[in-house]
Amino acid sequence: MSDATPTQARSGRSPRDIALSLLVLLVPVVLLLGIYRLVFSGDAPIAAANEADTWATARHDAPYPVLEPVGLPATWTALSASYGAGTLRVGYVTAAGSGIQLVESATAANQLLPAELGTDARPGDLVTIGTRQWRAYPVARTDNRALVLVDSGRTTIVVGSAPQADLRGFAATLR
Repeated sequence: MSDATPTQARSGRSPRDIALSLLVLLVPVVLLLGIYRLVFSGDAPIAAANEADTWATARHDAPYPVLEPVGLPATWTALSASYGAGTLRVGYVTAAGSGIQLVESATAANQLLPAELGTDARPGDLVTIGTRQWRAYPVARTDNRALVLVDSGRTTIVVGSAPQADLRGFAATLR
């Protein structure tokens, strides 16, 4: 029988033994993470929306000419799309993972803007994108920014956490 206490028996383990034990545990975790990202597209949005029916319904039913993005990068994914009560909403995720939402409505701007951008949103400078004058909102909702276009009996809002350049690029695709 040994006179060593359990503490003394464990002290015989070297840092190398501990490192090897950790390595044995980390290898399967790294492999599982790699499989998740590569095989199961772990970085991709959960479910892409098929917005084609929503665009068709809005073009048919909306009391205003509907603006639709043309030529978006293939790496952008539509996550949500709905049309109801005269308001069209389509949400996208950019290649960088930022969110952008398009909102088009016949609702008066003075009612729609506080509801969509929050009551703390303050208008910024006018921005020319293509042939249209958009109003920038440097702060909208929480940690978002927006561009707003009021014309042709509709209010169009492009809002999201995406960089200003992505918001402007998205607005430029609206036809």
